[in-house]
Amino acid sequence: MLATVLHSPATSFPMPPTMIDGGELAALDRIGAVVALRRDQALFREGDAARHCFKVLTGALRGCRLLADGRRHIGEFLLPGDFIGLELDDAYRFTAEAVSDATLMRYSRPAVDRLAQQRPRLARCLLDRICGDLFAAQSQMLLLGRKNAVERLASFLLAMADRSGTGDRLSLPMTRNDIADHLGLTTETVSRIFGQLKSQGVIRMQASSEVLLKNRGGLETLADAA
Repeated sequence: MLATVLHSPATSFPMPPTMIDGGELAALDRIGAVVALRRDQALFREGDAARHCFKVLTGALRGCRLLADGRRHIGEFLLPGDFIGLELDDAYRFTAEAVSDATLMRYSRPAVDRLAQQRPRLARCLLDRICGDLFAAQSQMLLLGRKNAVERLASFLLAMADRSGTGDRLSLPMTRNDIADHLGLTTETVSRIFGQLKSQGVIRMQASSEVLLKNRGGLETLADAA
């Protein structure tokens, strides 16, 4: 196992916000165990047998694939409250790596299947999660297929702000290279557009990873039509 098991969920651990009903979540977490990852450590790799699914507790992960020519594509970033590996494939379709030090709840997939059969409400919640992931994938396809570089980065910042739940102040644990591989851009282009948004007064960079959305309306306009 690539991740380090810390303890069973019987001990207290801060839980992130989640759309799953509290009672169903508690039942799910009773069959899980908490694991830890160091920065850049793999949780699993593309093609590994999909024996577990996971929920992010702290930190962030990236779901990535290597293309035939060696380029990397990051399909998604996983943040606290996100689930990984709920799909029904026998093997993982991508590699999951820690962007920063992270902790996750690990569940045996057969155990989740048995619990879902016993608790229809939980099964519905998990299905809703899978549908949400599908919608996010479709949105990412639109972003890559139809938006230009400025629109892509503006859309990304707005999405990260909404997901973080911290209003217009957000922390980006991923590198510029990670963002570039997620948006289908070069690292130089991402850095240039960050500078452009800063000079336009749309954002303020308080550190390399700390961003303040000074003009959300202006950023929304850029995200829709640069």
